[in-house]
Amino acid sequence: MTENIPASGKKTTNRYLTSPTLILSLILICVYSAIGFLVGDFVSPLSTNSPILLFLAQCDGPLPIYPWTLVTSIFLHASIIHIASNILFLLLFGFILEEQVTKARWMATFFLTGIMGNLTFVGADLTGFFLTGFPNSLSLSCGVGASGAVYGVMGAATGLRGVVLIIFIAGLDIFAGGGFFAHIGGLITGLLLRKFWSSELKSF
Repeated sequence: MTENIPASGKKTTNRYLTSPTLILSLILICVYSAIGFLVGDFVSPLSTNSPILLFLAQCDGPLPIYPWTLVTSIFLHASIIHIASNILFLLLFGFILEEQVTKARWMATFFLTGIMGNLTFVGADLTGFFLTGFPNSLSLSCGVGASGAVYGVMGAATGLRGVVLIIFIAGLDIFAGGGFFAHIGGLITGLLLRKFWSSELKSF
């Protein structure tokens, strides 16, 4: 005996199967798990001497800045807490943004804000060098994680008033892993994208 599935149920299933929020969250988990399996450490899979970190993360210091790391570093996370907190807030604000923009614009928001967050990280590093005269080649610092993109999604989804409220309650560095300037860069880019698409967005 066959059973008819309500059309609304099919739409809900299809929505989740094509949800950019869920797809990106699963990709982040898969990348973290794969790296953890390769290095044999699922708690803190990245270290400063790891080839994965040096060539895929957004690092300063004696290494050159590889252009692809503006994207690849978004998918790396330093610890379970780091990735768990990013995914938690990506799920929360990602679904809100999905109700307001197309999937293409959602993806554009994620990657543009993530890249701009990384560029802000690099810019802050270079600014520090010019102001102090001391290059960071004396020590290696690497930025990893989707925090900049998550802040961007949050900014695009909630607008300035929503962001101010969230920051007031939780603080600007609510995601594990640091990257303060990457957070700022991603957040501002998200707010600008919301402004650019303001005629089509709903208020938070």
